[in-house]
Amino acid sequence: YENKKLYVETSKTSKKVQNIRHKNIAYFCIDDENLPYRGVRGKALVKISTDVENNIPIAERIMIRYTGDLENKVAKVLMDGVKAGQSAILEISPVYYSTWDHSETP
Repeated sequence: YENKKLYVETSKTSKKVQNIRHKNIAYFCIDDENLPYRGVRGKALVKISTDVENNIPIAERIMIRYTGDLENKVAKVLMDGVKAGQSAILEISPVYYSTWDHSETP
């Protein structure tokens, strides 16, 4: 999450990209499987970027966040795909959303 947007790296040929090309609206749900449960769900407009130069820095930030660093094996494989132009970055701009946080429940 950055600048009020969510970013996702995926294959340019993925079903996600195919569906978004047809209609640039997506519904999302992100939740924590651990107690206490919390999360967010909503509706968003989605832009697809296949511009390699634009995608590299965004993908690097995603990899660092979820794998710890760019030297991680998974990060390297995914970044190779981004640099080869095989990936797309989905820029998800929420139109509306709701949240829940059961840690605040008495």
